[in-house]
Amino acid sequence: RMTNSKVFLLAFIALLAFTASLVFAAPSLRQWTGTAPSMPLQVVVSNGELIVTDPSNDQYKYYSPQYNWPIPSDLDILEARVYSDGQNIYVRYKFQTLKSKYSPYVMLVMDFTPDNDMDGFDNWLPDWSDTKLPWKWDAIIGVNLGKKDSQPFVFYRSWNPQFVGSLAVDQDNAVIEAMVPLSALPDFPRNGKIRMVIVVFANDYGGIWDPGKRKNYDPEIGIVINEETFYACNVYDIAGQAPTNMEVYGNWKDGVQEVAVYYTVSTSNGVFTSVADYGRKVSFERSLAKMKLIYPPLPGQLRNWAGTPPLTSPGSTVVSNEAIITDPANDQYKYYRPDWNWPITSDLDVLETRLYSDGQYLYIRVKFSTLKNKYSPYIMIPIDYTPDNPSDGFSEWLPDWSDTNLPWKWDVVIGINFGKSETQPFVFNHAWDPTFTGQLAVNQTQGVIEAKIPLSSLPGFPTNGKIKYTFIIFANSFGGVWDPGQNNAVDPSTGKTISEDDYASDVYDIAGQAPTSAEVYGGWGNGSQTVKTAFTAQLTNGLFVGITSA
Repeated sequence: RMTNSKVFLLAFIALLAFTASLVFAAPSLRQWTGTAPSMPLQVVVSNGELIVTDPSNDQYKYYSPQYNWPIPSDLDILEARVYSDGQNIYVRYKFQTLKSKYSPYVMLVMDFTPDNDMDGFDNWLPDWSDTKLPWKWDAIIGVNLGKKDSQPFVFYRSWNPQFVGSLAVDQDNAVIEAMVPLSALPDFPRNGKIRMVIVVFANDYGGIWDPGKRKNYDPEIGIVINEETFYACNVYDIAGQAPTNMEVYGNWKDGVQEVAVYYTVSTSNGVFTSVADYGRKVSFERSLAKMKLIYPPLPGQLRNWAGTPPLTSPGSTVVSNEAIITDPANDQYKYYRPDWNWPITSDLDVLETRLYSDGQYLYIRVKFSTLKNKYSPYIMIPIDYTPDNPSDGFSEWLPDWSDTNLPWKWDVVIGINFGKSETQPFVFNHAWDPTFTGQLAVNQTQGVIEAKIPLSSLPGFPTNGKIKYTFIIFANSFGGVWDPGQNNAVDPSTGKTISEDDYASDVYDIAGQAPTSAEVYGGWGNGSQTVKTAFTAQLTNGLFVGITSA
């Protein structure tokens, strides 16, 4: 038998549970009826709703392990909807997850005169966002439950927000909705056009989380970032653009903090009628820079290399699915210009190379005797996807006027040269022109350079099969290959200035072969410019399982 007090207590607990359920699954602010596009990166107006779709998992994932904040999946916007009925404007944001309703800070940025880029309030977004636009905004509707968990807010031609309207949160479905009366947006064009973009930041006590200043961890690379060399902008995701790191990236000096993507809608009687434009716009300042990903060379390493190298040198083995080749120290050519002190030939003396594939990326690790200057080496890795047919590739000659060939034709040449790109490795894929792709890491103290290349950039790379490859080290010359025979290099062993009659090839070292002078030597008429040393590696289910001399 229960006492009245116990009955009251149970009823009170039930009421609390019911109230909590309302917090996690508040009713929708309106019935959303528009039909979303079937694919991401599309923008439509359906039943008066502007609908923007965005791919899953394309957001930045920087976070602080110490605070376990932010939750990156809570910042991955999948769909955004905006609707106006002439009285109120409604927004609906769906995320990959919403484990904490306090995670995202979403800005809906609006320009009421899209035909005039410069007549709004400002290019920079508020709340110390470290983010700007190529056009000036008139109003921003903000949703950040850390700033206020009961209302959205409006920056209307001001840096100070006005709290107005209502919020609804459905954590089970990872949805946040907001409603703002149009009276809070006095110049909202009821008959005209509105340019918009939706940007997702992480909340930091009502403001914006700065991953660079907070020295966040990048779980995809395994390093700690900062804004001086890595990421200055604070954006995590942008609706209708993917991946985010192709839009905003890099540090203050070399990166881009400008959001270029936008969507423009036409209005009639305050209702959205059609998409007038969906595209990208850049400022004049940004237009002067090449539109490419800037991913700085990272300190440390791109993966945990576990394989034990062979004791012999030269030698080769596969351990922990890493194809490892060793090369003796001090076996490289040492030709250099004393007056230029270039190249630093100990920086060209390869000691060990490694390849690893996880089925999605190819990882590369090259260790030198020294790496006093990261710009010293030009690493080339020619690969033949069909080693049983040495003549069906692209060319025997290596690119960049290397004066060096192979006894077989390559399908692809992977290059690493900080003089050509400080930010990415590159690929010659059945072509003489390189495509820049992937990521780099450098540890000059250990003499190590690493690269990570998506296998999608290496079409034909086998999941099950064999590849033939070799590692060849040249010296860098402003992004190309340094030619000792044409640059009056000196042979330090004799003090003689050499010419192409003495040495026509430009190779300095070859992994797994010693000495280099036994492989490539002499001039055009009396020597060899052919690198014969190569290895055949076997792959099973995308992993290296064996290696032999080719």
